[in-house]
Amino acid sequence: MTEVKEIVDDITGAVERSPRTLLDVIQLKQKDEYTYLHSVAVCTLMVNAARHMGKGASETREYGLAGLLHDLGKMGVPETILNKPGKLTEAEFLEVRDHPERGYQILAQSPNMPEMALDVCRHHHEKMDGTGYPFGLPADAISLVARLGAVCDVYDALTSERVYKDAWSPAEALSAMWSWEGHFDRTVLFSFMQSIGVFPAGMLVRLRSNRLALVLENKRRKTRPHVLAFYAARDRTFITPQEVVIQDNLANDSIVGWEQPAEWGFDDWEGLAARLKRGDTKLIAA
Repeated sequence: MTEVKEIVDDITGAVERSPRTLLDVIQLKQKDEYTYLHSVAVCTLMVNAARHMGKGASETREYGLAGLLHDLGKMGVPETILNKPGKLTEAEFLEVRDHPERGYQILAQSPNMPEMALDVCRHHHEKMDGTGYPFGLPADAISLVARLGAVCDVYDALTSERVYKDAWSPAEALSAMWSWEGHFDRTVLFSFMQSIGVFPAGMLVRLRSNRLALVLENKRRKTRPHVLAFYAARDRTFITPQEVVIQDNLANDSIVGWEQPAEWGFDDWEGLAARLKRGDTKLIAA
């Protein structure tokens, strides 16, 4: 516990000093020592998200500790299974599915282990629609920290290079995760997006200026989010589209929420988004 707490304190301090730099560093993980590096990355993402959510210093450290220890049960899974290039057999998959409970049993024997660490270790593969494992918990039985653990775990896995897959870009990963109905708590997932400053292209978002905007695709991986503001939410009317770069310091504007296109009468959202990207101004008068 002393050693892992020191790691969490180091990561917490680094995030507080330079969150953007540290989040970039975790993209540089190499293929070997994946489980360890994945755990450090999830710890980093959990700390960063907890800070974004306004958690206090003590609670933020517990979020980080939970992230660091979430995959401890994989120590009991053979390396040949963890790094298998092809599809797992049913027996191999069952072996992998045991790792949350195996890790929980290990952590439960450690004195003074925070409840958050036990919770995330045991429940980070549960899903909001009840189809997760190991228990198939319903949404109301999954804690906030376990919901965030699920998001951080999958995000880092998707954006990591493995022997059996290439790394996805952050935007690609989040676009896929957002599309998986019933998997994640969408409020937690969106808060996570805000914490790392990455949003899927094509998403309809609300800005601090009370405008609705279309998230644009970033041509380069490490640029700030670009959105196209096109609608005044208060007046419920189209406005002249304006491209906005979302800065960390809130200098221009900020993304404060996501919206369902149908609730604003954008029934053909894909068509409207395509016209916006083309610069079609006819929609303003519509």
